[in-house]
Amino acid sequence: MGAGVTAVIAAALAPGRRGPRARGVHHAGVTVSDFEAAVRWYHEHFGFLLVTEMTLEGESADQLAALYGRTGLTVRFGFMRGRDGSILEVFQFDPPEPASPAVWNRPGYTHVAISVSDVHGWVRRLTERGVEFVTEPQFTAGAHWVFLRDPDGNLVELIDLHHNRLALTHLGGIVGRIHRCTRWAGYYR
Repeated sequence: MGAGVTAVIAAALAPGRRGPRARGVHHAGVTVSDFEAAVRWYHEHFGFLLVTEMTLEGESADQLAALYGRTGLTVRFGFMRGRDGSILEVFQFDPPEPASPAVWNRPGYTHVAISVSDVHGWVRRLTERGVEFVTEPQFTAGAHWVFLRDPDGNLVELIDLHHNRLALTHLGGIVGRIHRCTRWAGYYR
């Protein structure tokens, strides 16, 4: 290995600054029209289990008006845990706002992705259960993926990363730090 490559790798792997740091995405949140139906749906189809549930109303909910967009709400929410430790937070508001579809070319979050194996098998299984798919299964960059809608029309992606799962999970941090100093250094100025 050349001295230049060794220096780049050493810089990329050097410990970062101390103090507060982000560890990663903890959970995704989804607003639904029927909390109990959503809990059943995400459990029956993907094995998520409800771990916590709370309700905010009155003054407790009104204190979050800047977050929720108005006062006078009752907010029911809970965390559901996937088999791999991923977390989906489910919200139900009373009174609800009318649903509106995600617009992909407008800035904002658009979907949640669930890691699976055998995307085609999932499509067969969920189609038999009446789940609406938005796309046919696709294969891009070594991964199979497909989009569906939950009962409220929220977009859910099923993705099988195949061998890339191990690379992203175990080597992704190293590769990202190397790219931060090389290929994509301009993003981090």
